[in-house]
Amino acid sequence: MAIQQRAERTRQEILSAAARVFDGQGYERASLARIAGEARVTTGALVFHFATKADLATAVRGRARAVTRITVESACLSTEGVGGTAIDKLVIATHALIRLFETDPTARAGERLARELQLTDPGLSGDCPWRREVARLARYAEAEKALRPGVDATAVAALIGYVITGVELEMRSPNTAPAGESWPPEEPRTAENGALHGPAEQRLARIWALILPGLVHPAGRRHGA
Repeated sequence: MAIQQRAERTRQEILSAAARVFDGQGYERASLARIAGEARVTTGALVFHFATKADLATAVRGRARAVTRITVESACLSTEGVGGTAIDKLVIATHALIRLFETDPTARAGERLARELQLTDPGLSGDCPWRREVARLARYAEAEKALRPGVDATAVAALIGYVITGVELEMRSPNTAPAGESWPPEEPRTAENGALHGPAEQRLARIWALILPGLVHPAGRRHGA
C-alpha cells in the first residue's frame, strides 16, 4: 500500500510539473527531460508513469477539463439560491474562470495545449467543458427571452468564448501592467495598441459592461456585471 501511495504521489507531482512546463513553454518546446527536472524525478521514473509527451499532455488536459468544469458548475450553483438567471450565471461563471486561469497553471496549460494541439487534432475544439457550459447558458438565456430580439445564442456563446480566451492570452503578455496600477493607465500607448491593463477580472468586468447592453433585453436587465 505504501509503495502504491508513493507511486501515485509521484504521478501527481509529475502531472503538476508537466502543467507548469506546458503552461510556460508550450507543447513543442516542452521535453520529458525538462518536465522530469521540474518534478525532481529521473526521466526513467517519468517514463514509467507516462511513456510519451503526448500521454502527459492528454493527462494534463484531462485534469484541466475537470477543474474548469467544477469551477463553472460551482459558480452557477452559487446563484441558485438567489434566483440567478442564465445571464447572471454567464457573468459569474466567466469571472470564476478568469480567477482560475490567474491562479492555476493546470487550467492555463489546458487552454494552451488545446490551442496548440488543435492544429493537429481539430476535434479537440469541442472537448471543452467551460465552452459547452457557456453555450448551454446562452441557449437558456434565449429560452428565458433574456436576449434582445434577433440576438443569436450561438453567436453569444462564440463571443463570450473569444472574450475569455482573449483575457487568458493577455495574462501571458509581458506588457501587462502591475496589479496596483490604475486601469487604464494614462499613457498614449493604450489608445494606440488597444490593450487593456490592470487585473484580469477588472478587464473582464469592463468588457461585460460594454457588451451586455447589446445582448440583454432591457426588460430583463438585472444582472450585476
